[in-house]
Amino acid sequence: MFRELISRPIDPIPVEYTNSLSRLNGEPDYSLTCLGIAMLKHRIENYNGITGVYKHFNDEITCVSEAIDYLDHSYDGRPTFCYYMYSRTDDENDIAEMLKDKGFIIKEPIGALIKQKADVKCIAAYQENKDFGVVFINSRDNRYYHLIISFLSLFLPNLFKDKEMAEQDFNLVKALSKNDKNAFVRQIQECVTPYITEFRRIMLATLIKSMHEIKVIKAKDDMDGCRRYIEDLEAQLAGHVSRLKDAIVLYEGLKATEYVDQPEEELVDYLSTNKLIHNLHMEGTMLSFTVATLLNNYDEDTWATFAERGYIYDGHYSATLLEVFGVEKNRKLLLDSIFGYNPEFTIKTCANYFLDLHTNRLTCNSNYDYINADPIYEDYLVNPHVGLFACLGGYKERVRQELDRRNFVGAIELCCASAGSVNLSETEQTFRPFIGWLLSSRKKVLRRKDGVEMTPEEAVVYLAEKEKDE
Repeated sequence: MFRELISRPIDPIPVEYTNSLSRLNGEPDYSLTCLGIAMLKHRIENYNGITGVYKHFNDEITCVSEAIDYLDHSYDGRPTFCYYMYSRTDDENDIAEMLKDKGFIIKEPIGALIKQKADVKCIAAYQENKDFGVVFINSRDNRYYHLIISFLSLFLPNLFKDKEMAEQDFNLVKALSKNDKNAFVRQIQECVTPYITEFRRIMLATLIKSMHEIKVIKAKDDMDGCRRYIEDLEAQLAGHVSRLKDAIVLYEGLKATEYVDQPEEELVDYLSTNKLIHNLHMEGTMLSFTVATLLNNYDEDTWATFAERGYIYDGHYSATLLEVFGVEKNRKLLLDSIFGYNPEFTIKTCANYFLDLHTNRLTCNSNYDYINADPIYEDYLVNPHVGLFACLGGYKERVRQELDRRNFVGAIELCCASAGSVNLSETEQTFRPFIGWLLSSRKKVLRRKDGVEMTPEEAVVYLAEKEKDE
């Protein structure tokens, strides 16, 4: 009675063959499967295994009820063996009565043997006219299972009427009573020797079938891949054909219209008269220009907050300030006159732009040489967004949208607006450096309300005298 489990079919029995056989539902190992092959395969034409169940319940009466239910509803004539284990015993007379009522014949010697060897209650029975054997045992020990299946010929006696147990069969079942599985394994190997050729054919046929199935799957994958590739090409072709049709319509339409359409006529008129636009150049579809304007777009309320808190006058502007602006009073006087409500002065600002009127792209250059382009820019401060980051801030997307709509005039108007805008909320990134540029400049970068242009130093002197007079 070995406890070890036989975890796979015993060589040379291939797993491909046992996979095709009926086995006990829940069978813990391959001992009964291998035993059935050795003892029944030559006794049953087209042998297809042993069916049945290997199951545990709490009480004995439930096991018997399950066995009767299996006999009534699941038995289909194939060799069947049911092995039921339980934890709680019931009245033996009641159990025996239930089994006899269903035509079972109880094999008393088997129960007595198990009782003698292990002091474990066991009832073994079979159907006289059916190939159906059943065991009820009060243990889950694998040793008793291996011992009990050695009585396979007593559970299925009809299968052994024509071919009684031979010496080889007796040697095989006796091996199940040994303390280890080695003797049983050797006996199985000896018994199945006549089937080695058949087993190898089954194994190789399964291998070849598997190889063929793999080839079929790969061929299908290749076929599906080709179909998807063709579908992608067809979709691309359809897209290209659609674009070709659009291009033909556009081409024919352009040929049929005048050389200059309305948006282009408006652009010509606008650029011809706009005095803020300088250094205008056209190369292919690329339009480049600079804007010379005044700083007139900023948040006065934000400046009021700065002025109230006072930290904007602290002189930390990342620049070497003119001597006159080393004094905070003078810095405050000038800055309030520019950014406060009703300002006295405005800063002259400039910025450069590059518009591609075909691709609708907008760029600017932070290293643009303004003075080389036109000496007038010597008296201008570069817009800090453009000068520091080559960026228009929130204007860029709006310009692109106008270009998409072919509103060229609107796009350039937005460029002009961006040149005269500064975001005070970007204090450290753009606004403080911009103040530094202002307070370190000796150029006439300021324009007074009456149109007079002054340097920052002249402006603070003017403001001081005006304050004194007042």
